[in-house]
Parts: sequence; C-alpha cells; structure tokens
Amino acid sequence: MKELLKKLIEAKSTPDLGEIQCANVLADFFSSVGIESNVEVWDNNRANITATIKSTGQNPALLFVSHLDVVPASKQGWHTDAFIATEQDGKIFGRGACDMKAGMATVAATMAEIKKSGVNLKSDIIFSATAGEETDSCGIVKFLKSFSVKNLCGALVPEPTGFELITAHRGLLWLEITTKGKTAHGSMPHLGINAIESMRAFLSEFEHYDLTAVKDKLLGTGSKSVNKIKGGSATNVIPDKCSAQIDIRTIAEHDHSEIQKDIEAIFAKVSQSKKDFSAAIEVLRDVKALKTNSDCKFVDDIKKITGITQTTAAPFTTDAPFIAELSIPVVIFGPGSGETCHKPNEYVEIADLQKAVEIYKKIILHFAK
Repeated sequence: MKELLKKLIEAKSTPDLGEIQCANVLADFFSSVGIESNVEVWDNNRANITATIKSTGQNPALLFVSHLDVVPASKQGWHTDAFIATEQDGKIFGRGACDMKAGMATVAATMAEIKKSGVNLKSDIIFSATAGEETDSCGIVKFLKSFSVKNLCGALVPEPTGFELITAHRGLLWLEITTKGKTAHGSMPHLGINAIESMRAFLSEFEHYDLTAVKDKLLGTGSKSVNKIKGGSATNVIPDKCSAQIDIRTIAEHDHSEIQKDIEAIFAKVSQSKKDFSAAIEVLRDVKALKTNSDCKFVDDIKKITGITQTTAAPFTTDAPFIAELSIPVVIFGPGSGETCHKPNEYVEIADLQKAVEIYKKIILHFAK
C-alpha cells in the first residue's frame, strides 16, 4: 500500500499534465491483483478510471469515488521535491499524499485484500477516480453521464477528514463579472467609457448583497468575496474592459440560478444611475452544497461500524454533491488531515493508511457480505 501511494504521488497529475499517468498506475495495480478496471481518456491526457469487484448482485452496490488530480506545487517551502515521495518519521510526504492519493491508495488496497480473501460478496464494489476535482469537476460529470448502475446503497468519498464523518459542506459558485467600456486617450476621459469605473459602481452595490440571512445548523451561512480584479492596459488609456472574479459559498437553501438573477438585478440597478453601464456574467464553476441526512440507514450503519457517534460539516468543497444527484446518501471519510492539504510538505501518517484499510474493509463487508 505504501508503495502504491508513492507511485501515485510520483505520477504527477497537476492540471497542466492531466491525470493519465496516475490512472495508469491504478490500472496496473488493479490488473496485478485480478480486479477489472477501465481507463477512460479524453483530450490526450485527461482520464478517469473505474474498477469493480463483481458479486452475486443480491444487495445494492457500494460506490467509492476519489479524484486523481492535485494542485500544483512550487519549490518554495518544500523540504524535498514535491513529486518524489519521501518516507520520514512515520509519514509519507509529497504533493497529493494527503489530498487525496492516500484515500485512493487505501481504497484500492482494501479492494485488493477483499479480492484476495475470496469472500463471497452480495454487493458489487465500485471504485472510480476522476479528473479535475480541483478545477472544474469535469471528470465526475463525465463519469456520471456514463454510469449505469441504478441500485446503490450509498457512496463514500475518501477525502482527508482526519477520520471524521462528513455529511455536509457548503457549495460554491465562482463568477466572473466583466464590465465593458470604450477606450479613449487618458487626457480626454469624456470621450471614453471607463470600465473600471463601471466595475467600481457594480462592486459598491454588490457589497450590500446579503448571503447570511438564511442559516443552516451544520453549514452556517453563505459568504462572498471578490478575490481577483483585472483591468486597464496603460496609465494613459481609458480601459474598455474590467473583470472581477467572485467566490460565493452557499448552503443547501441557496439556489445558484437565483443568485445569478440577483446579480443581474444589480446590473439593472446600476444602469439606472449610470446610463453607460454594461456588464456580463460568466459562471466559472458551480458546485451545489452537500447535505446528506445524518439519520439515514447508510450513515447510521457507518456510525456503528466506525464507532463515530457524530457527523460534521467540512469547510472545503468536493465532488460529493454531484454523486448525491444519483439520489443516494454520500459521506466523506478518509485518512489524513485537511490542514496539510495544498501546502508545502504535504504528508499523511503511515499509521492512518492501515487504519483506513481496516475501516474500509469493515464497511465493505458490512454492506456486501
């Protein structure tokens, strides 16, 4: 299992390189232990992989879903090369060690142990690792379009939760607002339309847009932040374009399409006082909130298996809401701490790897035996 994780870390799967190398590492592993898998490739280097242990089919199937991609890593701050797996002090270091190649490796290792044991299963065990979770969720969308299994008891996403049982997280809506103007010489601003001034007018109104009126017991409230602005080409040129990227975080009660309509209403309001105002909105990323019923049988069974009595919410966003569209309960539960994710010297405790395998084995045997 450690060696599999190291190979996965060294199969660099950043956005510029795609996931094909990482998918092939998993495919080779599954082939070596007699488990059928299929790698789906598109755009030369993008990839999903799905592996299945077949059963008698008497019980609903159990689905595990993880992601192959990782965020980039600069050299700054790392004690070692981020893409050379390093074992030290009971830990494995490397980009993706925690998020979430440890989860992938432990589920794959669990399936290998189940296959080797020869135990008769009544439920198919399906594992899929998909592309693009860190960027646009393209892999999970592609996987679900071709996924034909209808009878499922639930899904588990082995993201790094420190072995906390996550049943909810906020959604995200990333928007790019672009204001349009007209260029002119900086000495004659009256001949142009300043797109930056238009953006200022929009942001002044948007500042009052409230996402906190509705509160969820687990998720709290929504939030918004303007995190990137770009505009202008030269000091002496009136800018004809300005863009702002907005990160909106939502709870289950928020309707993302209604939020977009609200922003268009802000456009209309600004236009009333600024006749030359022109703006457009583009959706960069759209992921709904996750809110699995913590009292459903699937979650209750996992509580009993793990001995965990309480579920909780995560601050981050995952592909889990897409899986929930299959109308099945989804939980997020895996090795590693979210505190090391996306940082230099990312690592996972080796002891947590074996702990995860033992727990996943119990979960599989509970639902499938």
